[in-house]
Amino acid sequence: MGMYILLIFIALGIIIAIQYAIDIHAAYKRLNHYTVKAINTEYGKLSYMDEGSGEAILISHGIFGGYDQGLVSLDGLVGNGYRKIAPSRFGYPSSDLPSEPTPKNQAKAFLNLLDNLGIQKAYVLTTSAGGAAGISFAIEYPDRVKGLILLSSGMPAGKKTREEIKGLQGPPAPIVNNFPMWLSTKYFGFIFKSMFNSDINNAVYSTMLPVKPRKEGIMADEAITNLDMDINFDDYKVEKITAPILVVHAKDDPMAKYESAKKFIARTNAKTAIFETGGHLITGHGEAVSIAIKKFIDETK
Repeated sequence: MGMYILLIFIALGIIIAIQYAIDIHAAYKRLNHYTVKAINTEYGKLSYMDEGSGEAILISHGIFGGYDQGLVSLDGLVGNGYRKIAPSRFGYPSSDLPSEPTPKNQAKAFLNLLDNLGIQKAYVLTTSAGGAAGISFAIEYPDRVKGLILLSSGMPAGKKTREEIKGLQGPPAPIVNNFPMWLSTKYFGFIFKSMFNSDINNAVYSTMLPVKPRKEGIMADEAITNLDMDINFDDYKVEKITAPILVVHAKDDPMAKYESAKKFIARTNAKTAIFETGGHLITGHGEAVSIAIKKFIDETK
């Protein structure tokens, strides 16, 4: 009996190993098939994608992201008819990690990118951990922003010291590797469903693998980015943002808390598209989210 159980486990192990090899190869192939460009900034190489024509939208992607996640997000949110600029933030695929990967420095790198592309003004769309850099950009370079769109985005909520900030500010360390992430999304999707309060069948999940090219960025987000708007709250003078603002958020978002969004809205009088449900990815409201974003751009361009 024991031998049969052992053989079953060996067979399962072989099947899992083969499936992992197939899937991770496909993930690298997907990541590398994009036409990626790069510029040199004072913070090192910044890689990006630039597709389409029309009103320019620069996306500041979330954790586990990169140029691929940025483009997939923009394709789903606005489709064709826009110029979609999707850089990898510091430490994400094909972008360097500088010695000080702060949101303010990331905003400066975004400015370098727009200058290089000859774009005077762009819409800035932020998701999740990308909020700090996008908000910083709107504060620091008001004449370069046509509109700021905060989608399930982190926002400054209040002053805290590093010691006062409780809990993980990023994913558990063991999962920030290719195999654990693959295993979790492949066979234990309910874990991510509970974390995001959103359906696992979302295109964004496909851009979380491979993890290895994103690892430096993920760790920088955990150590620096996700703390910055609390620790350096006084630097985020959002009342000074002159560009039109749209906040798109779900009230049951377990990661970017709606309470923070409410405080931001009160400080800025931003336009809103608020949903009762949907979690961090606002599942089930994709069309309404797209309509809200495109309407905002049409009304402000």
